[in-house]
Amino acid sequence: MSVQLRLAALTAVGLIFTACASAPPPSQDVTRARTLIEQAEKAGAQRYAAVELESARDKLAQAEEASKDGKQDIANARAAEAVADAELANARAMSGAARGASDELQRSNDTLRQETERVPSTTPPTTPNQ
Repeated sequence: MSVQLRLAALTAVGLIFTACASAPPPSQDVTRARTLIEQAEKAGAQRYAAVELESARDKLAQAEEASKDGKQDIANARAAEAVADAELANARAMSGAARGASDELQRSNDTLRQETERVPSTTPPTTPNQ
């Protein structure tokens, strides 16, 4: 292997390490926002809180972009907003799911009540002792 080829290979490896090291690690808020968005999605936020979920995703993307541009203050602010939106989406999703379960139980109770009113008693009538 020639000296020039070795030098080129070492330079390439050095550039790769430099590129990887230059990207700032995600802030705690960015990591937390990602986690909360995933939790909200699993809780059904797309169904019950689509606007809040989309807002959280948008703000997370803005935070990641600002972080790449070296604007950590803006990145942290957008990440904190994404956290708040994701928490709201999660709460609304859980509330919507609970409301749905409550409605289902109410329908079941109504059906049972109708059935008990419709079916005559199966106990035989009592006759007086003579």
